[in-house]
Amino acid sequence: MTIKRRQYIVKPKLQIKYLLILATIIVVSSILIYYMFLDSLLNSPGMDQLSAGAIKNFVRSYTSGFFWAILGFMALVLIESIFYFHRLIGPIFFFEKVTARLKNGDFTVKIHHRKKDETIELAKNMNEAVKNVRTAVAEDRKKIDAIKVAIDSGDKDKAKHLLSELTQWFKIEQK
Repeated sequence: MTIKRRQYIVKPKLQIKYLLILATIIVVSSILIYYMFLDSLLNSPGMDQLSAGAIKNFVRSYTSGFFWAILGFMALVLIESIFYFHRLIGPIFFFEKVTARLKNGDFTVKIHHRKKDETIELAKNMNEAVKNVRTAVAEDRKKIDAIKVAIDSGDKDKAKHLLSELTQWFKIEQK
């Protein structure tokens, strides 16, 4: 069963947190850039020959233009970030749902990924892992059935041998 993801805000707290961090970085950087350029412009040669009214109008025009440019830039970055977060946080949200199903023993799940997701390799690895577990469980169930038959027929050696082969695919450290 594949679950399609269509929402852009799937983990609101996480996505809003990162959008606020990004907006704060843009605002702080903009303020620093604004004052550095304003200081540079006001201290440039020839500015001392302008009247106070001309300088005031220049600063007003500079501030207005800078404000609108930064507002437009910030809007573009934040909108693009929503789409980027959709390709990053969306799959994380989906993986949380898939792992919850796996935790409950549902190994019929298939991890869906889109071409532009940032976690394609993770999705492919998880699909392969789930497929391996599903195959191993099916093989172990066959071995358990064979063990039951061997026990019922009184062939303890065969049952012990089959039991030793059970879950050999696990890579676990025995103490």
